Amino acid sequence: MKTAIYIENGVVQLVLTPENEFERNALETIRDKPTDTSIKSGAFYHCQGGWDCHGSEDRSLIIRTTTTTP
Repeated sequence: MKTAIYIENGVVQLVLTPENEFERNALETIRDKPTDTSIKSGAFYHCQGGWDCHGSEDRSLIIRTTTTTP
């Protein structure tokens, strides 16, 4: 996934450009659909046992979105 951050006139845009079918499908699940989105800061990393962990020691920006029913 290509990622770009574009900042101009006080507007910040995070641009995600898929590079394969998996990434296209992932973005399609949220494109043009009503979503509930939250923005968090913390750590997000892969850990032992195949789990993805979220902690509070890193300064990563995490944008979490789920589709909602209108």
